[in-house]
Amino acid sequence: MPALAPLMNRAVAERVLTESGVSALVLSDPTNIYHATGFWPQMVLMGQSGAVLAVVPAAADQPVILITSQFIHYLHDVEDPAEDGPLDIFLYTAPEGLEGDAAAPIFLDEPPGGRADPLDMISRTATLGVLSRRPAYPDAASALRAAVAAYGTSFAVDTLNAAAALGLSGKCFPAEPLLRSIRMIKSPVEIALMRHAAANNAEAARAAILSMRAGSTYEELRLAFFAETGRRGGIPLFVSTDSMAMRRRDGVIRDGRSFQIDAVSHYAGYHGDFGRTVFVGTPDPIVMRMVEAAVCANDAIARELRPGLHYSDIRRIGHDAVARGGYDVAVSCATHSVGLFHTDEAFKGGALNFEKGDHRVEANMVVSVDCPVLHLDATGNVHLEDLWLITEDGCEPLNDRSEPFLMI
Repeated sequence: MPALAPLMNRAVAERVLTESGVSALVLSDPTNIYHATGFWPQMVLMGQSGAVLAVVPAAADQPVILITSQFIHYLHDVEDPAEDGPLDIFLYTAPEGLEGDAAAPIFLDEPPGGRADPLDMISRTATLGVLSRRPAYPDAASALRAAVAAYGTSFAVDTLNAAAALGLSGKCFPAEPLLRSIRMIKSPVEIALMRHAAANNAEAARAAILSMRAGSTYEELRLAFFAETGRRGGIPLFVSTDSMAMRRRDGVIRDGRSFQIDAVSHYAGYHGDFGRTVFVGTPDPIVMRMVEAAVCANDAIARELRPGLHYSDIRRIGHDAVARGGYDVAVSCATHSVGLFHTDEAFKGGALNFEKGDHRVEANMVVSVDCPVLHLDATGNVHLEDLWLITEDGCEPLNDRSEPFLMI
């Protein structure tokens, strides 16, 4: 298994937190814990809110602290992190009574007449290693209070669970706007995951589409995309197809029709996002012209996409290219950040609820350039969307762009 370590870009986190006057993030949401530590908190997802916590100090040279139960640490084969590394672990056990000190560590023993499992000793040894440096706490809240003791009283929390575990001491800020800003600029580990997610997602969508024929249904296409995603180790989220009217009328993919697809899945929590036009049989000239307009915009943006642009600049570049090409076609040319969520970007003014911001593009961002055509012809509709990694002086596509449309 890969070494447990923070996924987030700690240098960016330090800048964002310092600018906001926050000494540490205190996190209890599963996705945020995963981003902060690399540990996927299964027990929280099963409904045990507050069973796992993470503390991210503002100072990037201080380790992120993962707080989890001793038994879960052992049962899930979580390693003993290196001393002075990027991650530290605080364990807790339930006290013997309703109050008191931590209980003795719990391990699984062999049944009467059985044999010890040598692999079990690996997990047991890792847990005992953590406990040898720091004895277990009686509960998650006491472990959290110990974890934040060195970081002042100015915390950002992502849920009421985190605030409750802190006893609402000190000054609390909402963590979500800060986390969204941090997530926009990816660490090297996140970039590697995004490469895999984007390529897998596009390949799964293409394979699903090419398995269809006239007479297939949109539901069969959705199920094929889900299956192809699973074969590649991903988890499907959705695939939108055509218009609602076409799907609801009888749901059949018909010869002579064209339709848009927008396919989204994730791998290890990181998302791919891919859009194309599918022609069923001979392309209709009007729809093909709309595809050409989308390609014109997409290619122009690809040539100029680099650090320093704002989202509004990207839209302008695409619109200007369409106008210069003589296309009387409306192409959206929208941009959004992609990562742990399909739309993974800070909201305008640090708002808690969605309001689109005109973000400045920076190196190590991953963005979607989203070019649906805002027209619907009787024979179909059009979409074109790719994921891009922003480099120091330009951009790099994260999915295959060789086919701006597909034919079945």
